[in-house]
Amino acid sequence: MTATPKSPWVLAGCGCLSFILALILFVAAYFAGGSHLPSLTSGSSTDDTVVYRNTREGRTGKLAENYTAFEFRYPKTWVLKPDPDAANFVTVERAVDGKTYENLNVGYFSTAGSTEKNQLLYPTLIAQFQSQFEQQFHDLKKVGEGATKVGAYDGWEGLFTSTTGDDDKKVNVYTRVILLPNADGTKGVTLLMMGSSLCPDLSAAEDLGKKGELPAVLDSFKFAE
Repeated sequence: MTATPKSPWVLAGCGCLSFILALILFVAAYFAGGSHLPSLTSGSSTDDTVVYRNTREGRTGKLAENYTAFEFRYPKTWVLKPDPDAANFVTVERAVDGKTYENLNVGYFSTAGSTEKNQLLYPTLIAQFQSQFEQQFHDLKKVGEGATKVGAYDGWEGLFTSTTGDDDKKVNVYTRVILLPNADGTKGVTLLMMGSSLCPDLSAAEDLGKKGELPAVLDSFKFAE
């Protein structure tokens, strides 16, 4: 029997709403300013990083059902954030004095069961993310969608931009969502990134994961056996 795509509410377990809340708090914190952390480059020593390995330990409900083994490295200057709602596998962020500069939130999505069927599913999932983001940002615009890569893995991404703040203090908010299946397409994770125009490294949604410290984090991502 072949697998079929899940219901239209497949993203409910991805932690998308939790991510939106984190995005709002992230932008609000940005207004307070703060110093800029030294950049981590792809050639940074492993002594400067911490390995995060996703495990089954403590996973219940949807996180246990959709468990996927993966790992990545993140700078020691970043913070591993707790998730009291247990909506996502992990959230790490780059912050100074409690002010977020970059953020990576890893959740999950229910695949269609194969690489070929996932290709048909991706636009629907990106549209669902966009719909939920639009509930928070009235001027949200999708500025890109299509195939992408994270390390050796093929994925699908959506890029969004919006603004927040008063007219004289408008800040551009950038969001990048990557749907990343494992090798056989039977399990998938969501890589949700956020940023703002107040970050000196970022000037467009396309910069998320390509400038700043996130590129080295993404380059280290891999699915575990």
